[in-house]
Amino acid sequence: MNSRRDPSHELFQNYARHYAAMGEGRGGRQRLPDDLERLKRDRLPRWIDEIPKEARILDAGCAQGHHLEALRRLGFTNLTGVELSEQLLSVARQRLPQVQLIQADIREWLPQAPAESFDVVFFHDVLEHLPRENTIEVLRGFYRLLAPGGRLSVRVPNMGCLIASFHMAIDFTHITHFTEFSLLQVLEAAGFDPDRIQFESQAPRLFWSWRRPHRAVFRLLNRGRWHLNRLAHQALYLLVDFLAPTQFDPNLIAVARK
Repeated sequence: MNSRRDPSHELFQNYARHYAAMGEGRGGRQRLPDDLERLKRDRLPRWIDEIPKEARILDAGCAQGHHLEALRRLGFTNLTGVELSEQLLSVARQRLPQVQLIQADIREWLPQAPAESFDVVFFHDVLEHLPRENTIEVLRGFYRLLAPGGRLSVRVPNMGCLIASFHMAIDFTHITHFTEFSLLQVLEAAGFDPDRIQFESQAPRLFWSWRRPHRAVFRLLNRGRWHLNRLAHQALYLLVDFLAPTQFDPNLIAVARK
């Protein structure tokens, strides 16, 4: 990345402060639930139970290591994290001394990584930071990296959501936009079979805790909010008589199988 042309390079040198200001590095997102079942419900995909504990898992753009820590606490041991920001990675190193953590630009690291060396790759909240000309190349690199049958989970801001403009503009380094249609388009161009790509968008799961019944109430309210959000979006797209997406959450999550 040319630092004289792209200010993202300068901003990433001191990214930890902005990361914390957005609520990512402090507060609720940093404190993982003690209960493992709640940890799975709140922080990890529903298909995580299908993954063997010895699976080779990469978190590309691991930031402060929250996702890796959740995986480690569930018993996964073969974990690797790659992060551009040395500030964020230093926090991850403190909390996960036993995990292999690499400071690198994912665009430079990918070509050097051995083919078929991972079974699962999480690529969350990174693709929107990369220039359009790098998008397909990076996704193609992950396709090469995955073992047969492996999963790539990609999360980006959803431009089909009503708050999309705020979500994208909250970070000056967000430069590439996606809807479910364009994300599917680039994943297919990178080599993934569109029939093996699924979007994750499900209402929050309900549960009851005798020790903390208030959590069940909050989760029920959150589930209602999720359905209300879908209804509001469907009504708006019907009103303007325009092609309607199926994904209305602030973030898009696509899972592509090799």
